[in-house]
Amino acid sequence: MSVVEGQKMSLKNNFFYLVLFAAYIPLLFLGITDLDEGAFSSTSLQMLREKQFLIPYLGDELRLEKPILTYIFQCISIFVFGISEFSLRLPSMVATFIWGFVFSKFIFSFKNDFKTTSVLNIFLLLPGIFLMSSVATADAFLNLFITLAMINIYRFCENENNEELIRCSVWIGLGFLTKGLTIIAICGAVFVIFSIITKKFNTFLGAILSIKPWLIFLTITLPWLSYVYLKIGLEPLSYMFLGQSFGRYTTAFESHDGMFYYYFIVLPFVTLTFFPDFVRSLFKLNFKDNLEKFLFTWLAFVFIFFSFSTTKLPHYLIYGLVPIVFFLQKIFLIDQERAPTILENIYQLLIWLMILGIPYALSSFLPQNNFDISPSVFEDIFNKNLYLLIVSLIILFLVLLIISRVEVNFLKKISASFFLLILSVQILPLIIDLQQKDLRELGKKYANTNEKILAYKINKPSFSFYANVNYYRGLEPNVIILTRVDKLKFLENEYEILDTQGNYLLIKITDE
Repeated sequence: MSVVEGQKMSLKNNFFYLVLFAAYIPLLFLGITDLDEGAFSSTSLQMLREKQFLIPYLGDELRLEKPILTYIFQCISIFVFGISEFSLRLPSMVATFIWGFVFSKFIFSFKNDFKTTSVLNIFLLLPGIFLMSSVATADAFLNLFITLAMINIYRFCENENNEELIRCSVWIGLGFLTKGLTIIAICGAVFVIFSIITKKFNTFLGAILSIKPWLIFLTITLPWLSYVYLKIGLEPLSYMFLGQSFGRYTTAFESHDGMFYYYFIVLPFVTLTFFPDFVRSLFKLNFKDNLEKFLFTWLAFVFIFFSFSTTKLPHYLIYGLVPIVFFLQKIFLIDQERAPTILENIYQLLIWLMILGIPYALSSFLPQNNFDISPSVFEDIFNKNLYLLIVSLIILFLVLLIISRVEVNFLKKISASFFLLILSVQILPLIIDLQQKDLRELGKKYANTNEKILAYKINKPSFSFYANVNYYRGLEPNVIILTRVDKLKFLENEYEILDTQGNYLLIKITDE
């Protein structure tokens, strides 16, 4: 490579990193959504207000859908940075970057041509990873701990070093305190299947029968479990680990069901610009390579396991998304210095034409009688002309890159990074504001009132986060009540309207 070519490559990389950085930063300032983010955020704030950090409550309701660790991380962040969306989202983003870095280092330790920065780039460019990085819930942490545990499982299978088991038990213990039995189910199943495939089942049995890892796992998990049991009994723990884990697998929670092929539809969207490359990689699998065999086992198990789950949510697929990064890097190494084909150019442009139509599709097809949607967002928030201009300029830029016969890997990377940028600065704020703008504005108006506020016939804990009050549900006289215009028909009492914002109202019952 000549000096001029090196300078051009450096300029390309710097431009790519700039766009990628610009895409991730706005995520930290997105509004808090309902239900999960709102519940996590409000619970963490309540912990800080009440200085009670071991048993999570949302208002007067026990919130043990998830264990304690994520709340602790969020509390620390709020304590350091203050009450804001930034504070709630920062822990997940930090966990995501650590998650990507440790996986990249792991791959590089076995494949020297798989450069750490290159693997990390692909990791950060996947839309599924990108979206997970900013969600103020337990999932980024769980994915980090799953990945760390999987790394140690693979290393143990390769060298049977008991130190790997010790480290693995630490990560599984922390994952257990993050989201219960999920990490044990995924890591345990992959460990079993891989040991059978590689004819090392005795290695698996030896690991399971080893006492020290179990002692470390119990040392991490038992203190909190014991405390909860002594304070509130066995039933809440049973619900957290059995009801939430097995219950979600056998029953559709909150109507989140789907057909068996659900994740076949989700997969293209969580990989998007790289989906054809992932499909290509499946035809280049090398099952003589233990690392590839292990990573494919991990991906395939998650895909099949959650396909049979009754409850289906898009982010469940993320638990097995990391191996895809490896398979994509294989394709990138094959394609380096190659110009894109006509089909590849068409695919990238079709994606951008699809992106161009998203807001217009939302404005055209959203039901007019949906009270969860803010009626003023498109008029007050979203500038369609500006959006059209930005996306059109991006498409023009990509066309110029195509005409100049730029390297195919750079085209895909820059296309993906621009997609993440438009997602973070235009599409995601629009979608969140459609659902949350009225609640957010109403909550900010009544922030720190020190008055009890009840939610009536709606479940919107994000309001409590913005109002900085505990979240209670019910109906009482002479108490501020948050409700929605379509819920007023259920009220038999006389009431006074204190404030309105879009479809949401604050009222007070005036009769006893």
